[in-house]
Amino acid sequence: MNEGMHEPRIGYAGVGAYVPDTVLTNHDVAQVVETSDEWIQRRTGIQTRRIMRDDESVLDMAVAAARRALDDAGVAAEQIGDIRVGVNTWMRFPSLATQLQNELGAPDASASDVAAGCAGFVYAVEAAYDRLFVEKVRHGRDVVALVVGVDGLSHITNWTDRQTCVLLGDGAGAVVLKAVDKGEILATHTHAAGQYGDMLYSDSVLTPQSNGSAKQFTHEAKGVRPYLHMDGRKVYGVAVETMVNDVRTVIDKYNRMAGERLTVNDIDYVYPHQANLRIVEMVARRLKVPLEKVYTEGVVHYGNTSTASIPLGYWDNRERRGTGTGLEVDVAFGAGFASGAILRRAG
Repeated sequence: MNEGMHEPRIGYAGVGAYVPDTVLTNHDVAQVVETSDEWIQRRTGIQTRRIMRDDESVLDMAVAAARRALDDAGVAAEQIGDIRVGVNTWMRFPSLATQLQNELGAPDASASDVAAGCAGFVYAVEAAYDRLFVEKVRHGRDVVALVVGVDGLSHITNWTDRQTCVLLGDGAGAVVLKAVDKGEILATHTHAAGQYGDMLYSDSVLTPQSNGSAKQFTHEAKGVRPYLHMDGRKVYGVAVETMVNDVRTVIDKYNRMAGERLTVNDIDYVYPHQANLRIVEMVARRLKVPLEKVYTEGVVHYGNTSTASIPLGYWDNRERRGTGTGLEVDVAFGAGFASGAILRRAG
């Protein structure tokens, strides 16, 4: 570190979110597949989810959430130096991040997508934080980052599969990350357990076809979407264990670095990935965190919005900002059982 330079304080300067106007209720889903409102709420806690219109796209949602975050931060698009987008449903190139850069008008920003299942937002925040830290400490430059979590899961939903179609919704959330006077990211932790990849996955756009000793890749049948598949019962147990461990790990990581003795009891609020209410409630129970200190409204009203679920929670709870300096934790897991957690001091 340069002489006289203090370790930078980097945190959220603005938040934003977007969900489509189209509301899909449990009663609506029951018209498509054999299920009921009572069954869905009992198994998942979900009441409604938002679905993109035919004229909406993942890019449209990302742009809307990003613009709200920039407005909230009082930052112009031209000031952005780094764009990270956690996304799993942008199955073409150029990347969604570069498309977002173009739409916003941020000519000097680097831009890249992060694919880490539903933990993509956590991974993207970690990558942006690391970039800003290095730029400041090594090069003396203050860089502003835009991090977006967005997914259009309705595009990869098999609406005849009751195990998955009742869960999924579309949405986007965003944060502006920069040097701040109060409120900061204290530690991040990411992890993956690829051995669980067959529990939660999407069909491949390209399928390997055997041709003697060689393999060729051929396109799937035209018009057939790569659907999402999940073994819900197996995912449940691993997901709970993973999220509990990640919360404890990110706190321990901070303690080792800062020489403190924080525990889960010191956490004021938790933003877990909104997979389903049963998972969220069990994670809270295992951590011994009262449910009133845990964000749960997202899964009830929006369903599982994948990478968008944590920043959507920030937006829903934006009235809490500035009310204290307590500790908050974000935690998520997703396909490939990529997972992670962020420990923050609220600003």
